[in-house]
Amino acid sequence: MLARIFAILVLFPVTQPAFGLDACFVESVGSWRGPVWNGSGIQTMDTKLHAEPDGTLAGSYHIDDSEPFDGTLTGFRQTGDCEADFTWKDRFGTGAVHIRFEPDLGRFLGYWGTAVPIFGLIFDGYRVGPPIVS
Repeated sequence: MLARIFAILVLFPVTQPAFGLDACFVESVGSWRGPVWNGSGIQTMDTKLHAEPDGTLAGSYHIDDSEPFDGTLTGFRQTGDCEADFTWKDRFGTGAVHIRFEPDLGRFLGYWGTAVPIFGLIFDGYRVGPPIVS
C-alpha cells in the first residue's frame, strides 16, 4: 500500500500539465492578430501562443510581408506583472521582444529589437476568436 501511494505521488507531477504561469499568461494562450513594425513600415502579424510543458509561454508568428515569413517566440522570462521577454527568431535573425499582456482587454502590447527591445518597433496583438478555455 505504501509503495502504491509513493508511486502515485512520484508520477502525479509527470501526468499533470505544468501551469506555472500566472493567470494572465494562461489567459493569453491562443490566436492574436495585430500590427508589427517590419522593414520600412507597419504590417499584419498573426501570433499563436501556447503553454509549454515546462510551465512557460512560447509561440509562433506569421508576418504578411511582400514575401511572407514565419518566426518563433521562445525563451519566456517574466519581467513583471503580466509582462515578459521572449527571444524571436525568423529568417532575418534573432532578437528580443518585450510584451505586456492585457487579456482582459483582448490585447498585448509589445516592442522588439535585435539586441534589446526598442520602444517604437511595435509588436502588438489583438484577440482573434473566442478566448481559449483550459
